[in-house]
Amino acid sequence: MRFQRAGIIMLAFVAVVGGSYSINNKSASAKFSESYPPIACPGSASTSNGWVSVASTSTPIRKIAKKSTIFLPAKHSNFSIHSDPILINGAGVTSIASQSLTGIWSGTTLCSAAQGEQWFVGGTADVSSKGYLQLVNSGLSDALVDISVWSENGAQVNKTVSVKGDSGAIVPLDVIAAGQSRLVVRVMPRSGRVTSFLIDQRSLGLKTLGGDIVNSTGAPSTDLVITGIPHQILKGIGSTHILRIVTPGLVDANIRVDLISTDGVFVPVGLDSKTIIQGEVTDISLSPTISSHIFSLRIHSDQPVQAGVYSVDNASGHKDFTWNSSSPQLVPMTLAVNGLNPILYFTGDVIDVSISTLLTTGKTQRTRLTGSDISGWIAPKNSQTITITNVGPGVFASGLVRSRDGISSFPLMPGSKLTRASVPNSDIAVINH
Repeated sequence: MRFQRAGIIMLAFVAVVGGSYSINNKSASAKFSESYPPIACPGSASTSNGWVSVASTSTPIRKIAKKSTIFLPAKHSNFSIHSDPILINGAGVTSIASQSLTGIWSGTTLCSAAQGEQWFVGGTADVSSKGYLQLVNSGLSDALVDISVWSENGAQVNKTVSVKGDSGAIVPLDVIAAGQSRLVVRVMPRSGRVTSFLIDQRSLGLKTLGGDIVNSTGAPSTDLVITGIPHQILKGIGSTHILRIVTPGLVDANIRVDLISTDGVFVPVGLDSKTIIQGEVTDISLSPTISSHIFSLRIHSDQPVQAGVYSVDNASGHKDFTWNSSSPQLVPMTLAVNGLNPILYFTGDVIDVSISTLLTTGKTQRTRLTGSDISGWIAPKNSQTITITNVGPGVFASGLVRSRDGISSFPLMPGSKLTRASVPNSDIAVINH
């Protein structure tokens, strides 16, 4: 009887092991498909000029508009965008969209895939505001989007906006936060494939005060790096900047700010330990005495915060402004930059970056950039795409674009990430069942 029981136990053990082996074999044979989600670019207002760069003339694109669901070749690697946003099947290449008002202002932003949450640090809703949020729904079904706003008066009442499928919607900033001067905005879709863009355009009466596209950032963090901030020096006097910061949580934050430039690393006066009241957007004036025309900020906080920097710059005899958003840690990526001629700025304790540039002539140039604290690299004028092929840890980067219309910046990060989905693997057993 004892041997019979032992035999039964052994048979059960063999059956379990065999079943596990069979499951593992099926799991190992499972197939997956990998792809990059398409990226959306904002449409332009009737008064402004919109452009976008793509990797090649064969890159598939389509308008985000009703009855327009077929991708067609771009035909040009740099082309204009009108009121309809566009969707680009860039296969991992991040396109850059620009908008400008001739001789007045310019802005650049990364085209990006639909995201679950986007934050914007910048903009105003006071009497000078002509700014707006553009919500782009690249899905075929309607989307519901929650918009949260923080200002100098604390958190404002949330607003919910419906966006029809395959279309865009414009939400003026003075509608979501009327009369508020300092804005931080969070866009959180409940449903739909939504990408958001914030355009900060200002005027006073008939006088235009400039404009910019505020690039989005990720979730609040205790450590932020804002790179490549332009610092103009006229007659020996450097320009003044505004650091905008908010603690969206329920607890005040204590922050420390390091300013990084080729002159060295130091803490601006009063920013070694500064309290930021929770919920209230704080603007801090910065007038660094440095000889460098570019600097970066590193912010450490004991509570998650969001921050951005507002800078004024003279361009071709007129003033324009730009918002520098915080950058995530740099990863290998490819940017389509035809027609932009950006300058890339890298910030880190140790900078070691490999760059491969595809020129419009079809030739490729390779560069290795090394240094510490902050380094800049000017893209060749006939650049088609720029690929970061290798990057060391702890490096953050942004791009700066100057033109006759104005100045603009953008953080360096991929517009979409590789996604993986399992492919159904049917066999005869499935059919029999």
